[in-house]
Amino acid sequence: MDRRNFLGMTVAGAAAGTALAAPAIAQQTFRWRMATLYPRGVSFGVAYDAFAKRVESASGGRLVIDVVYDGEGVGATEVFAAAKSGLVEMGSPYMALHAGEMPSGVVELGLPGGPERYDQLYTLFSMGGWAPVLDEAYGSHGLVHLGPCIQPGVYVLTKEPINALSDLKGMKLRSPGAYGNQMRQLGVAPVTMAFSEVYTSLATGVIDGCASSNLIDYRDGKWYEQAKYLYPVPLSGAQVAPTIVNRQAFETLPADLQSLLQVAQVEHCFGHVGLSITTVAGAVAEMEAAGATFTGPPSDADRQEWKKAAAAVWEEYAEADPFSKKLIDVQRDYLAAIGA
Repeated sequence: MDRRNFLGMTVAGAAAGTALAAPAIAQQTFRWRMATLYPRGVSFGVAYDAFAKRVESASGGRLVIDVVYDGEGVGATEVFAAAKSGLVEMGSPYMALHAGEMPSGVVELGLPGGPERYDQLYTLFSMGGWAPVLDEAYGSHGLVHLGPCIQPGVYVLTKEPINALSDLKGMKLRSPGAYGNQMRQLGVAPVTMAFSEVYTSLATGVIDGCASSNLIDYRDGKWYEQAKYLYPVPLSGAQVAPTIVNRQAFETLPADLQSLLQVAQVEHCFGHVGLSITTVAGAVAEMEAAGATFTGPPSDADRQEWKKAAAAVWEEYAEADPFSKKLIDVQRDYLAAIGA
């Protein structure tokens, strides 16, 4: 059975289960807004549009979701608070921008040295023990953690080549959350800013590069026009943007629409995975054709220093709050159990 048929049967089954108990509620319609971390026009925006259309179609028009892109009413730095307050019913925040509001969201986003394979990362959520911790963590903010959206790993992009890690010292890089913590240990001054602010900040010299995004985002933002050097070792092998829902809004939905959202989120997650797999090679080729380049491989000493800085970030976040510690402990046990 393909995923599309599975979603249709799941929604139909949920609807059948609630129609007899509450036929009037089953006919109620809802119009929601979903704030995202991206400005309009980037590659991953397609996945958010597809999610909204899928939910509307599968619900027979009973749940309509309007996608709100960065700068179109809710800024990327405001997504978490907007969903929490109910300004929007749903959000897909870049949790590195919300480290002060919820440190454990940065652990979910992906610490250096975490799982690199998409299947391993998804299983960490679904079967490895992360889901109940995240349910509790987001629940403490009045939010429902619907599930992850998984994307490629994060690389360092700079105006000047990084031939040795010592070249990073003194640079200002867009590097929020845990990425910034690792970069700080290597002599970088990390800066937090939204996706839409990066190009101008590179062009005007406000920052010297980025250590914050996947290679597709670097291409879509055209940041390689201002900073063309890529360091070949990723900060993280994959990263996650969660889908969150205001709990009060979620509880207004009948059970069949709640089930629809939960199942549609699985499709949404793998939509991001599919875009990641099919798009990243073309993004790299396009940047290289325009003059971007990966610097040479690091020395053994630099590799060890990189790993040491990454390990320190795990310890720092484990001490940050109880939810972060739980996630890190679960992740360590999971990686050991699967031999990764």
